[in-house]
Amino acid sequence: MKRIAFVMVAVVALGGAIASMTPASGQANGEDAGPIFVKVIPPGYRDWKVVSVAHEAGDLNDIRAVLGNDIAIKAYREGKLPFPEGAIVGRIAWSYVASEENNKIFGREQSFVAGSPTDTYLQFMVKDSKKYAATGGWGYSSFDKDGKPSDEAAMTSCFPCHQAIKGRDFVFSRYTR
Repeated sequence: MKRIAFVMVAVVALGGAIASMTPASGQANGEDAGPIFVKVIPPGYRDWKVVSVAHEAGDLNDIRAVLGNDIAIKAYREGKLPFPEGAIVGRIAWSYVASEENNKIFGREQSFVAGSPTDTYLQFMVKDSKKYAATGGWGYSSFDKDGKPSDEAAMTSCFPCHQAIKGRDFVFSRYTR
């Protein structure tokens, strides 16, 4: 039994090593083909810890929760920059609507709650300095409320916007204690 487990581990490791050395489709001689966007929603993101919450006005006009996986949260808490490999920062966004129920109790309009998901309901930044070297070490993603990823053309605006905060490892959100 131990021998079978060892052989299986060895085969998987060898396959991973070969795959990591093989140029990706469209690359010649391992040349960098530019940014690769994240196409899969990280599992378990709803169980991650809260980094902060925000209301964005202007074109975004949403309320959002910013979350981090354990690696990101540890880096945030320790004030560690750049973020370590494997850190993932996520964002869930909703429209915001007045809460008639709450406003009745308060006697005035002051309460807003999450409404429907925005068009780009989920966004993630995944730290992998080698894979995403062309975009500051971060892979970017955006998904609609049904989990469908945004097309790559829409994703090309992510890194140019994040370049404005290069000194914070391209991450807008600060940790809220």
